[in-house]
Amino acid sequence: MKVIVCAADVEDKKLASFVSRSFSSLQPELLLDSAFSRVCKKKAAGALVYFDSSLGDKRILELAAKLGEVESCAWGVIDRTGSLPDPASFFFAGACDYVGPSLFKSGLDACRLDEALVYGALAEEPDEDCEEEAVAFPGWDALKEGEEAQVRFCYAAIGNQKSLLERIGEKRLGKLKEDFAAFLEPWSKECGGIVWIKESLGCLLLFPPRDEGMNPVLASFRLLLDRALIGYEVFKLEVPLTFRFAFHSGHTSWQKPGSTGKIVSEDVNFVFHLGMKAAGDGYILVSGEAAGAVPPTLSDLFAPAGDFEGRSLIASQRFRD
Repeated sequence: MKVIVCAADVEDKKLASFVSRSFSSLQPELLLDSAFSRVCKKKAAGALVYFDSSLGDKRILELAAKLGEVESCAWGVIDRTGSLPDPASFFFAGACDYVGPSLFKSGLDACRLDEALVYGALAEEPDEDCEEEAVAFPGWDALKEGEEAQVRFCYAAIGNQKSLLERIGEKRLGKLKEDFAAFLEPWSKECGGIVWIKESLGCLLLFPPRDEGMNPVLASFRLLLDRALIGYEVFKLEVPLTFRFAFHSGHTSWQKPGSTGKIVSEDVNFVFHLGMKAAGDGYILVSGEAAGAVPPTLSDLFAPAGDFEGRSLIASQRFRD
């Protein structure tokens, strides 16, 4: 596997230092954007390509579009100062990695690079040395009623409901929320999760304490990226649609879906408050307890977001319409 870094100035000392610290064993190649544009179809095959923010977002997207016909190629962005205005747009265009200011300063270690390669379909799975040994989650059917379970919570809801009520009416909005809850069933299952509690404003999902399938934060990220298409194709809406997501990790007394009326749990109460009072539309809010659920490839898209009910928060950048 080879790494190519494309920049407006290949003599940039800070960029050269980052490349040396992150990819020294892979013999990375630095190319000017003009040179890369001429040879990308030949050189980029089988490569992980990083575009430096010195190129500007429009030039990055222009060059990335040239990689669409290149076999076994993935790309990411190096945003050393956080100056690119809409990082989510790169993922929408097919990026597999985003290196923000903190990672630019520290460099990429082997495990972090493995994550990017997996996300870019250049590798099947991370190096086993990067994974902590853990007891596999037994499955929801194996839990006994009343048993305390450690889980990751996710509050998921249709966003901008007040505006939707005005534009599509109460009856259609009610049907939309029902359809969204039904949509979340197979969506959460892909991440090893379940729709646990359905409320009028949103749903509470449960996921295993460690990934079992797709990472749920990554799945939420992709849902936000595809919100316009999903709104039109899945929910048959002719108006814009967005979502809100809030994640928390903690414990709860296990009850089967539909039998959760008597549950008393500090963590359940908190995640409902987090989703309904603190979270906003078009981004992902994560408690400090759940911060480990954010995949390394997305970590630089999250920033501290203050405290809520005594717990620290991080939030993703907002997804622009």
